[in-house]
Amino acid sequence: MRDVLGAAKHRLAREIDSYSSPTIKPIVADPWVISSLLQKSIRRGETDIAKRSAVTFLKLKGSAIWRRLMVVAFEDIGIGSVEALIMTVAASSDSNWRKSHGGDLRLAVHLATVLAAAGKDRSADYLCEAKDHPALPGFAHRVGEASVARGLSHVRDQALGLPQRAVAALFVLGLGGRSEISRGTSGLNSLLAAFSELGAPEELVGATAIAAARTQEPITAMVPLIWLAARTSKKRICDCSIPAMVKAGDVPLYALDKHTRLGREAIWRFAQENTPVREYLARFVPENRWRSSAHMAAFYVDAAPVARRLVWDQSEILEAFGIERDLLFAGIPVEGIQPLLEVMRANLDHLNTLRRDVLARSQADLLAREVLHD
Repeated sequence: MRDVLGAAKHRLAREIDSYSSPTIKPIVADPWVISSLLQKSIRRGETDIAKRSAVTFLKLKGSAIWRRLMVVAFEDIGIGSVEALIMTVAASSDSNWRKSHGGDLRLAVHLATVLAAAGKDRSADYLCEAKDHPALPGFAHRVGEASVARGLSHVRDQALGLPQRAVAALFVLGLGGRSEISRGTSGLNSLLAAFSELGAPEELVGATAIAAARTQEPITAMVPLIWLAARTSKKRICDCSIPAMVKAGDVPLYALDKHTRLGREAIWRFAQENTPVREYLARFVPENRWRSSAHMAAFYVDAAPVARRLVWDQSEILEAFGIERDLLFAGIPVEGIQPLLEVMRANLDHLNTLRRDVLARSQADLLAREVLHD
């Protein structure tokens, strides 16, 4: 079978030939913090941190880095740089090619650099849970009971809004939310064929097929759909302000978010110990949802921001849609969303103090275990 990503590999090989990777020191942290740090540093465009995170991830978890980089490319880069996304899949999915073009370490560092420098579009992430938005329950229910053929007709229907088409695409895959693709390859192949018929680029469809099969992440199928919706839109890269990087030793504290055990511990302590945050939670959120609300709000304050964002005619609408969905689902009512985000931003120094504390204890344990093994 023809290698649909052969041209991308050729382009990447030319870059690698002119790229010299210096000696890069790993970061002392557990694998979950490093995995989070790799993604968040790429979001923020912090190239040096991204490279060190890639080196550390490869050291700690080996070949798992290739799945991780593909997920990051679809979740955070998307149509912000289709070229970077395609090159990431091309290299990440072919171990023999990597061996003949500098090896895993060199390729991992280079891809982390490429992704950090790329424009970002997180629309795929905002659409992946679209069925749970209060604006779409009726539509999601109808599509969930429809045939695959009917679902594909909704995907093709350019008169529908992008969230509705995304919901239809997810049901074609055999699921209604962000879990593993469950209808085997038939739904995925039908969906990819529909994207091709609508005019999505062959390389993008091919990269999506490979990434979907290897990661089983439905977020991969969102990117060709977004490309189709944005193809006639005027686009520009916007340099956006992001929260200042605060570090404890070598570790930026924004890595301690809701996706890490240490981050969840620090954020929950923050929600309980910070008076303004606790008061806002008590005002807007049922007590049994405080934890989930605090975790999600902290994520959007400090872990989700991107530094170089692709702006197109639906990007801001989709961002608002996705953030609203996530915070509503976490337990925050519409009227409480902005007040809670603002009070968390205003007290981020306190959260970072708590993050520094839990990280220090974790790193001390890691170093003690290394001494014992030595």
